[in-house]
Amino acid sequence: MSEVNKIEIPNQNGEIIAELSIPEDWETGTKPPRPGYLWISKFFTSHKDERVGVCLRDPAKKTYHYLETQKNPFLELLRRPPHELNDDEFLTVHLLLEQVGWPGRFKRDYAKTVGLDSGNVLEIQGLWVQENIKARGIIVDVTLDNGNYVQEVWFVAPPEVFDDFIDDAEQIFGSLKWSQNAESLKEAALSN
Repeated sequence: MSEVNKIEIPNQNGEIIAELSIPEDWETGTKPPRPGYLWISKFFTSHKDERVGVCLRDPAKKTYHYLETQKNPFLELLRRPPHELNDDEFLTVHLLLEQVGWPGRFKRDYAKTVGLDSGNVLEIQGLWVQENIKARGIIVDVTLDNGNYVQEVWFVAPPEVFDDFIDDAEQIFGSLKWSQNAESLKEAALSN
């Protein structure tokens, strides 16, 4: 795989803790203007339809700066076995989700935790209402259960073609691999 066709997921210090593989025939694209709140560092588009893409929201963002790590509701969700979030669980993380947590901005199909490469992430799918863009995103704990930072990766497409590209989205998200650096950081945090 080419170095260009991957999204490296850094933590808050810029250290790469995971990566996603992008299909070879996808190309680096121009950042779409919407959803505007995403601070996008890298955007890839499908060769079949340039309106379909995947992006990393960068830099890492703080989850709940006023909470201790062990009482962070987002991390508590990830510590449990993969499951669909009920409404109460969703409300505990809606501040972390920013506009994705606002029903007037993002009409949620589902929110669930899923296991990817021996670690859980939060996966959310829905429709950006104003922009009329269907999206599936994963929110990744980049502090490895020892802090309050996350990264987001989003797969976006017009609603009328979203289902045509769902296999691509699943392939991209299913390719998540934690880096050797992530293992070293986790071990260092556990020894402290």
